[in-house]
Amino acid sequence: MEQISCMKCKYYKSTYDPRSPRGCRFYGFETASIPSMVIKRETGSECMAYEKRANAREKKKELDLNDPKLW
Repeated sequence: MEQISCMKCKYYKSTYDPRSPRGCRFYGFETASIPSMVIKRETGSECMAYEKRANAREKKKELDLNDPKLW
């Protein structure tokens, strides 16, 4: 199983708090370390809430400029 990358998860958030700059919207916490590592340390299992975030570049590729609805 591949390691979870929180920064690619749709629930990952960055905060303005210098003591806890990372967080998880799904579980509702902020931390100084990577959220998936906190989940692994506390529960002993991998994060079950991970969902890959939609990439902005992929969305741009879907845009069809010939679509009459855009004009």
